[in-house]
Amino acid sequence: MPPKSSGPKALWNPAEVDALIKYLHCHRFEAGDNGNFKSNLYTSAAAHISEFLTEGLPKTRDMVKNKWVSHIRRIYHDIEGYRLKSGCHWDNTCGAGVQGTFDEQVFDDCVKTFPQIRPFKQSGW
Repeated sequence: MPPKSSGPKALWNPAEVDALIKYLHCHRFEAGDNGNFKSNLYTSAAAHISEFLTEGLPKTRDMVKNKWVSHIRRIYHDIEGYRLKSGCHWDNTCGAGVQGTFDEQVFDDCVKTFPQIRPFKQSGW
């Protein structure tokens, strides 16, 4: 039996990701306790971000849900975990804003627990 196809791969540009994050943020009170949204919200989010499409296929409900569950939400949870850790700095412009060897060591230790923060050593999200 051949392996099941997961469907076409979504190509996301930064404008689509930004629009999706802003859309989900505006609808954050509709999320359940587990941080997921109902199916119809993913559908409306896909329609909302369609104007930002520059390449690839238009995003479907499943593509939007996957982007949220497998990517954006994981980054958010790791940033929150890092931000709430005593002695760790975070701002949305400079990210962790690592300066000096002590900050470097603290950040490197935190990346072991929160691997999604690695790209935000000197830049925000």
